[in-house]
Amino acid sequence: MGKMEEQPKLLILYASQTGNAMDAAERLGREAERRGCSVTVLSVDQFDAGLLPPLKIVIFVVSTTGQGDSPDSMKVFWRFLLQRNLSQQWLKQVQYAVFGLGDSGYQKYNVIISRALFTLGNYGAYAINIIPIH
Repeated sequence: MGKMEEQPKLLILYASQTGNAMDAAERLGREAERRGCSVTVLSVDQFDAGLLPPLKIVIFVVSTTGQGDSPDSMKVFWRFLLQRNLSQQWLKQVQYAVFGLGDSGYQKYNVIISRALFTLGNYGAYAINIIPIH
């Protein structure tokens, strides 16, 4: 009998102030499982950002709060990503998608998503979704 094919592994990290991003991440995780993926859904404050490099596919679901700020649960993770001592190729094998949620009435709506795309790309990660932010 041949070797069984390993299920694709997917990590979904969410940052939520009021629970909307958590709900969206959990729905996304259920849909991915239904389609045959092995999925882990976690809040970013439950995940050590230093463990990103060996991962292959990561989806970030992030709410914007206030005037374009990241949720409190993302503060430590974000500070880690902004370190200056990380290699530009640190995330070269990581493919990622970023989905933003929030109130589009704010002037800086989803600015954290634009920053995340830029920062992850600077570390060599490959964006599998490029969605214009309006």
